[in-house]
Amino acid sequence: MIIKLIHQTLLSLAVVVLGSTLVCGKNFENFFRQDTSYTRYLNLKYGPAEGNGNLLDLYLPRNNTTDTKLIVYVHGGSWKWGSKNDFPEILISTLTAKGYGVATINYRLLREGNNRFPAQIEDIKNAIAFLTAKANAYGYNGKEFALLGVSAGAHLSLLYTYKHDAQKQVRTVIDIVGPTDLTDKVFRDNPSASAIINQFLGNANPQAAIAIEASPIYHLKKETGVPTIIFHGESDELVNVNQSKELYKKLQLLGIQSQLELYPGETHEMRKSLFSIYTRLGVWLQKVYPAK
Repeated sequence: MIIKLIHQTLLSLAVVVLGSTLVCGKNFENFFRQDTSYTRYLNLKYGPAEGNGNLLDLYLPRNNTTDTKLIVYVHGGSWKWGSKNDFPEILISTLTAKGYGVATINYRLLREGNNRFPAQIEDIKNAIAFLTAKANAYGYNGKEFALLGVSAGAHLSLLYTYKHDAQKQVRTVIDIVGPTDLTDKVFRDNPSASAIINQFLGNANPQAAIAIEASPIYHLKKETGVPTIIFHGESDELVNVNQSKELYKKLQLLGIQSQLELYPGETHEMRKSLFSIYTRLGVWLQKVYPAK
């Protein structure tokens, strides 16, 4: 699996943020200032899928306007587990305090041969279309977005951005331990990942056309790339760190603003480095996608 425990991982991040706030005093407190007065719109249906597969939650800061920028969270879970609820409220309150809106989306999950790729990309397309169409009604900027994905969600965020963002609305993508090349033999031969990837694609051949179609790195071009920040543990047992290194190398060769943050000794869950990830993520957003 690629991150079945994503909810626990993000909760660990929330605990680290909260604990560090208590320890580090006012400077840290100002940086991670929280505001629980945001407005929430839960379980908005953005697409035709039945059940929970096409629902999203929207969180808007106090005094939101049509200039309020959105960060769209795409959850992890091997394309098979997880939900929009994995994003902790403490992070929502921190981002809304900075003036951002946050949207967290569900997408259709793999279910015994159903909902194979590209179902998930179709859902992200529909979610972005919904968020674009409803911007004036809810009060945020529907012309541009940041995508934040973890593991399988990072894969989908990268693929949507580099391949399917026809309106060029994504301004930055944040990739946390996302697979970028589903043709990679090391990845496909990993016993913890191979069965899920084969189920996701419906094809066990790593050189099949659908594996290339589903691999973000093959769709990254000068004209499709956007500022990208990548976080990866160098001891990741599920998604080899070379996947992120190769993506970063291509971003640099194309002259696309990018940043690679590597964490020696870290596994896929990145538990020991969550505070570093979050602080660097915040700095990155301020640089390439400022709230105001």
